[in-house]
Amino acid sequence: MKIKDIAVILFCAALCVALGAGTLQAQDPAKDAAKDAKEAPKDVKKDEKKDDAAKDVGGWRVKDFKPYIQAMQELQRLSRDYSENMLKLAVDEYSTGLDLLEDMENDVNKVTAANKENKALNERWYWQEIDRKNQEERKIAKLKWDAKLKSVTYFTRAINHIDNIQFQEVRKDQKFLNFQTMLFRVYVSSQYDLGNYKPCIPVLERYIAMNDQNKKDVWAYKYLASCYGYMETTVAKSSSAPESVQLQYKQFKNRYMLQAVEIQYGVDSPEYKHLQEIVQLDEKKTERLNDFK
Repeated sequence: MKIKDIAVILFCAALCVALGAGTLQAQDPAKDAAKDAKEAPKDVKKDEKKDDAAKDVGGWRVKDFKPYIQAMQELQRLSRDYSENMLKLAVDEYSTGLDLLEDMENDVNKVTAANKENKALNERWYWQEIDRKNQEERKIAKLKWDAKLKSVTYFTRAINHIDNIQFQEVRKDQKFLNFQTMLFRVYVSSQYDLGNYKPCIPVLERYIAMNDQNKKDVWAYKYLASCYGYMETTVAKSSSAPESVQLQYKQFKNRYMLQAVEIQYGVDSPEYKHLQEIVQLDEKKTERLNDFK
Protein backbone atom coordinates (compact mmCIF):
# COMPACT_ATOMS: atom_id res chain seq x y z
CA MET A 1 0.00 0.00 0.00
CA LYS A 2 1.25 3.42 -0.91
CA ILE A 3 2.08 6.02 1.67
CA LYS A 4 -0.51 8.33 0.09
CA ASP A 5 -3.26 5.74 0.56
CA ILE A 6 -2.23 5.15 4.16
CA ALA A 7 -2.44 8.89 4.79
CA VAL A 8 -5.98 9.04 3.35
CA ILE A 9 -7.09 6.13 5.53
CA LEU A 10 -5.63 7.77 8.64
CA PHE A 11 -7.28 11.09 7.74
CA CYS A 12 -10.69 9.39 7.35
CA ALA A 13 -10.26 7.56 10.60
CA ALA A 14 -9.35 10.77 12.38
CA LEU A 15 -12.36 12.49 10.84
CA CYS A 16 -14.69 9.72 12.01
CA VAL A 17 -13.25 9.94 15.49
CA ALA A 18 -13.69 13.70 15.44
CA LEU A 19 -17.31 13.45 14.26
CA GLY A 20 -18.05 10.80 16.85
CA ALA A 21 -16.60 12.98 19.57
CA GLY A 22 -18.64 15.93 18.29
CA THR A 23 -21.80 13.89 18.40
CA LEU A 24 -21.07 12.81 21.94
CA GLN A 25 -20.35 16.36 22.93
CA ALA A 26 -23.63 17.45 21.34
CA GLN A 27 -25.47 14.81 23.33
CA ASP A 28 -23.80 15.57 26.64
CA PRO A 29 -25.68 18.87 27.28
CA ALA A 30 -29.01 17.06 26.94
CA LYS A 31 -27.90 14.45 29.41
CA ASP A 32 -26.56 17.10 31.70
CA ALA A 33 -29.83 19.03 31.45
CA ALA A 34 -31.84 15.94 32.33
CA LYS A 35 -29.47 15.25 35.17
CA ASP A 36 -29.77 18.82 36.38
CA ALA A 37 -33.54 18.62 36.14
CA LYS A 38 -33.56 15.58 38.37
CA GLU A 39 -31.20 17.08 40.87
CA ALA A 40 -32.73 20.58 40.85
CA PRO A 41 -35.68 19.84 43.18
CA LYS A 42 -33.29 18.44 45.75
CA ASP A 43 -31.23 21.60 45.60
CA VAL A 44 -34.33 23.77 45.72
CA LYS A 45 -35.66 21.84 48.71
CA LYS A 46 -32.34 22.31 50.46
CA ASP A 47 -32.45 26.02 49.73
CA GLU A 48 -36.05 26.24 50.93
CA LYS A 49 -35.15 24.46 54.15
CA LYS A 50 -32.31 26.90 54.65
CA ASP A 51 -34.67 29.82 54.01
CA ASP A 52 -37.26 28.41 56.41
CA ALA A 53 -34.60 27.88 59.02
CA ALA A 54 -33.46 31.45 58.53
CA LYS A 55 -37.03 32.71 58.91
CA ASP A 56 -37.73 30.51 61.90
CA VAL A 57 -34.51 31.32 63.69
CA GLY A 58 -32.73 34.18 62.00
CA GLY A 59 -30.41 34.45 64.93
CA TRP A 60 -33.43 34.59 67.27
CA ARG A 61 -35.01 31.29 68.26
CA VAL A 62 -38.51 32.64 67.69
CA LYS A 63 -40.35 29.47 66.68
CA ASP A 64 -41.91 29.02 70.12
CA PHE A 65 -42.17 32.71 70.94
CA LYS A 66 -45.42 33.72 72.65
CA PRO A 67 -46.07 37.39 73.41
CA TYR A 68 -46.34 38.15 77.11
CA ILE A 69 -48.30 41.36 76.48
CA GLN A 70 -52.01 40.74 75.89
CA ALA A 71 -52.29 43.43 73.22
CA MET A 72 -49.62 41.72 71.13
CA GLN A 73 -51.29 38.34 71.56
CA GLU A 74 -54.60 39.68 70.28
CA LEU A 75 -53.11 40.97 67.02
CA GLN A 76 -53.18 37.47 65.54
CA ARG A 77 -56.97 37.51 65.81
CA LEU A 78 -57.07 40.15 63.09
CA SER A 79 -55.80 37.75 60.43
CA ARG A 80 -58.04 35.81 58.06
CA ASP A 81 -56.27 32.50 58.72
CA TYR A 82 -56.81 32.76 62.47
CA SER A 83 -60.47 33.72 62.04
CA GLU A 84 -61.17 30.91 59.59
CA ASN A 85 -59.48 28.43 61.91
CA MET A 86 -61.60 29.64 64.83
CA LEU A 87 -64.74 29.30 62.72
CA LYS A 88 -63.80 25.75 61.77
CA LEU A 89 -63.28 24.86 65.44
CA ALA A 90 -66.62 26.44 66.32
CA VAL A 91 -68.44 24.45 63.65
CA ASP A 92 -66.82 21.23 64.89
CA GLU A 93 -67.92 21.92 68.48
CA TYR A 94 -71.43 22.83 67.32
CA SER A 95 -71.71 19.65 65.25
CA THR A 96 -70.60 17.50 68.18
CA GLY A 97 -73.21 19.09 70.43
CA LEU A 98 -75.93 18.57 67.83
CA ASP A 99 -74.93 14.94 67.40
CA LEU A 100 -75.40 14.41 71.14
CA LEU A 101 -78.89 15.89 71.00
CA GLU A 102 -79.85 13.86 67.94
CA ASP A 103 -78.58 10.64 69.54
CA MET A 104 -80.63 11.49 72.62
CA GLU A 105 -83.78 11.96 70.53
CA ASN A 106 -83.23 8.56 68.95
CA ASP A 107 -82.76 6.95 72.37
CA VAL A 108 -85.95 8.61 73.63
CA ASN A 109 -87.89 7.28 70.65
CA LYS A 110 -86.55 3.78 71.31
CA VAL A 111 -87.59 3.94 74.97
CA THR A 112 -91.06 5.17 74.05
CA ALA A 113 -91.51 2.47 71.40
CA ALA A 114 -90.32 -0.28 73.76
CA ASN A 115 -92.71 0.94 76.44
CA LYS A 116 -95.66 0.79 74.06
CA GLU A 117 -94.83 -2.78 73.09
CA ASN A 118 -94.53 -3.98 76.69
CA LYS A 119 -97.32 -1.96 78.25
CA ALA A 120 -99.74 -4.88 78.57
CA LEU A 121 -97.27 -7.45 79.92
CA ASN A 122 -97.67 -8.44 83.59
CA GLU A 123 -99.89 -5.45 84.38
CA ARG A 124 -102.95 -6.56 86.30
CA TRP A 125 -103.46 -3.38 88.31
CA TYR A 126 -103.73 0.27 87.43
CA TRP A 127 -100.89 1.29 89.74
CA GLN A 128 -98.56 -1.00 87.76
CA GLU A 129 -99.25 0.99 84.61
CA ILE A 130 -98.67 4.25 86.48
CA ASP A 131 -95.39 2.93 87.87
CA ARG A 132 -94.24 1.86 84.41
CA LYS A 133 -95.04 5.29 82.96
CA ASN A 134 -93.20 7.01 85.78
CA GLN A 135 -90.16 4.87 85.17
CA GLU A 136 -90.31 5.74 81.48
CA GLU A 137 -90.55 9.45 82.24
CA ARG A 138 -87.61 9.31 84.64
CA LYS A 139 -85.49 7.43 82.11
CA ILE A 140 -86.36 9.90 79.34
CA ALA A 141 -85.71 12.86 81.63
CA LYS A 142 -82.26 11.49 82.50
CA LEU A 143 -81.43 10.90 78.84
CA LYS A 144 -82.39 14.47 78.00
CA TRP A 145 -80.58 15.96 80.98
CA ASP A 146 -77.32 14.12 80.32
CA ALA A 147 -77.31 14.89 76.60
CA LYS A 148 -78.13 18.58 77.03
CA LEU A 149 -75.58 18.97 79.81
CA LYS A 150 -72.87 17.54 77.57
CA SER A 151 -73.99 19.44 74.48
CA VAL A 152 -73.96 22.80 76.31
CA THR A 153 -70.24 22.29 76.92
CA TYR A 154 -69.61 22.07 73.18
CA PHE A 155 -71.94 24.97 72.36
CA THR A 156 -70.16 27.14 74.92
CA ARG A 157 -66.81 26.31 73.35
CA ALA A 158 -68.22 27.16 69.93
CA ILE A 159 -69.39 30.59 71.15
CA ASN A 160 -65.97 31.23 72.66
CA HIS A 161 -64.35 30.38 69.33
CA ILE A 162 -66.53 32.74 67.29
CA ASP A 163 -65.95 35.50 69.85
CA ASN A 164 -62.24 35.21 69.03
CA ILE A 165 -62.93 35.96 65.36
CA GLN A 166 -61.99 39.58 64.62
CA PHE A 167 -61.47 39.51 60.85
CA GLN A 168 -64.37 41.61 59.62
CA GLU A 169 -64.82 39.94 56.24
CA VAL A 170 -65.42 36.65 58.02
CA ARG A 171 -67.76 38.18 60.61
CA LYS A 172 -69.85 39.95 57.96
CA ASP A 173 -70.17 36.88 55.76
CA GLN A 174 -73.76 35.63 55.61
CA LYS A 175 -72.72 32.04 56.26
CA PHE A 176 -71.03 33.14 59.47
CA LEU A 177 -74.14 35.08 60.56
CA ASN A 178 -76.40 32.12 59.81
CA PHE A 179 -74.16 29.82 61.81
CA GLN A 180 -74.05 32.26 64.70
CA THR A 181 -77.84 32.46 64.71
CA MET A 182 -78.25 28.67 64.85
CA LEU A 183 -75.57 28.37 67.52
CA PHE A 184 -77.22 30.96 69.76
CA ARG A 185 -80.62 29.29 69.40
CA VAL A 186 -79.50 25.80 70.35
CA TYR A 187 -77.33 27.11 73.18
CA VAL A 188 -80.21 29.04 74.75
CA SER A 189 -82.79 26.28 74.36
CA SER A 190 -80.43 23.71 75.90
CA GLN A 191 -79.36 25.93 78.79
CA TYR A 192 -82.96 26.90 79.49
CA ASP A 193 -84.07 23.26 79.63
CA LEU A 194 -81.33 22.63 82.20
CA GLY A 195 -82.62 25.50 84.35
CA ASN A 196 -79.60 27.71 83.64
CA TYR A 197 -81.54 30.89 82.93
CA LYS A 198 -79.01 33.59 83.75
CA PRO A 199 -76.39 32.74 81.07
CA CYS A 200 -79.17 32.76 78.45
CA ILE A 201 -79.82 36.48 78.89
CA PRO A 202 -76.65 37.97 77.33
CA VAL A 203 -76.74 35.49 74.45
CA LEU A 204 -80.40 36.29 73.73
CA GLU A 205 -79.71 40.02 73.77
CA ARG A 206 -76.83 39.52 71.35
CA TYR A 207 -79.10 37.38 69.19
CA ILE A 208 -81.77 40.09 68.96
CA ALA A 209 -79.19 42.78 68.17
CA MET A 210 -77.71 40.80 65.27
CA ASN A 211 -80.20 41.79 62.56
CA ASP A 212 -83.79 42.85 61.84
CA GLN A 213 -84.93 39.29 61.30
CA ASN A 214 -83.87 38.22 64.78
CA LYS A 215 -85.59 41.27 66.26
CA LYS A 216 -88.87 39.79 65.05
CA ASP A 217 -88.25 36.31 66.46
CA VAL A 218 -91.03 35.70 68.99
CA TRP A 219 -89.17 32.87 70.69
CA ALA A 220 -86.27 35.12 71.61
CA TYR A 221 -88.63 37.36 73.59
CA LYS A 222 -90.44 34.41 75.17
CA TYR A 223 -87.16 33.04 76.44
CA LEU A 224 -85.97 36.47 77.58
CA ALA A 225 -89.19 37.20 79.47
CA SER A 226 -88.97 33.85 81.28
CA CYS A 227 -85.29 34.34 82.13
CA TYR A 228 -85.89 37.81 83.53
CA GLY A 229 -88.91 36.49 85.43
CA TYR A 230 -86.66 33.93 87.05
CA MET A 231 -84.09 36.60 87.93
CA GLU A 232 -86.83 38.77 89.44
CA THR A 233 -88.02 35.91 91.67
CA THR A 234 -84.47 35.01 92.69
CA VAL A 235 -83.60 38.57 93.67
CA ALA A 236 -86.87 38.93 95.61
CA LYS A 237 -85.84 35.97 97.78
CA SER A 238 -82.50 37.55 98.58
CA SER A 239 -82.36 39.89 101.54
CA SER A 240 -79.07 41.45 100.39
CA ALA A 241 -80.18 42.35 96.84
CA PRO A 242 -81.33 45.98 96.35
CA GLU A 243 -84.95 46.60 95.38
CA SER A 244 -83.86 48.56 92.33
CA VAL A 245 -82.41 45.40 90.81
CA GLN A 246 -85.66 43.50 91.33
CA LEU A 247 -87.61 46.38 89.77
CA GLN A 248 -85.27 46.41 86.80
CA TYR A 249 -85.74 42.68 86.21
CA LYS A 250 -89.51 43.11 86.49
CA GLN A 251 -89.50 45.86 83.87
CA PHE A 252 -87.39 43.78 81.49
CA LYS A 253 -89.70 40.80 82.02
CA ASN A 254 -92.82 42.83 81.29
CA ARG A 255 -91.29 44.54 78.27
CA TYR A 256 -90.24 41.30 76.61
CA MET A 257 -93.57 39.63 77.41
CA LEU A 258 -95.40 42.43 75.63
CA GLN A 259 -93.03 42.25 72.66
CA ALA A 260 -93.55 38.52 72.34
CA VAL A 261 -97.33 38.86 72.36
CA GLU A 262 -97.20 41.83 70.00
CA ILE A 263 -95.18 39.83 67.44
CA GLN A 264 -97.36 36.73 67.78
CA TYR A 265 -100.84 38.28 67.99
CA GLY A 266 -100.53 41.98 67.15
CA VAL A 267 -101.07 45.16 69.18
CA ASP A 268 -104.82 45.27 68.57
CA SER A 269 -105.40 41.65 69.57
CA PRO A 270 -107.32 40.73 72.74
CA GLU A 271 -104.30 38.72 73.89
CA TYR A 272 -102.07 41.80 73.82
CA LYS A 273 -104.62 44.00 75.61
CA HIS A 274 -105.17 41.36 78.26
CA LEU A 275 -101.44 40.97 78.93
CA GLN A 276 -101.03 44.74 78.92
CA GLU A 277 -103.56 45.02 81.74
CA ILE A 278 -101.71 42.36 83.73
CA VAL A 279 -98.41 44.20 83.25
CA GLN A 280 -99.92 47.52 84.31
CA LEU A 281 -101.40 45.99 87.47
CA ASP A 282 -98.08 44.32 88.27
CA GLU A 283 -96.14 47.57 87.99
CA LYS A 284 -98.74 49.56 89.93
CA LYS A 285 -98.59 47.00 92.71
CA THR A 286 -94.83 47.45 92.87
CA GLU A 287 -95.21 51.23 93.02
CA ARG A 288 -97.69 50.97 95.90
CA LEU A 289 -95.35 48.67 97.82
CA ASN A 290 -92.47 51.09 97.34
CA ASP A 291 -94.63 54.00 98.50
CA PHE A 292 -95.65 52.07 101.60
CA LYS A 293 -92.04 51.31 102.42
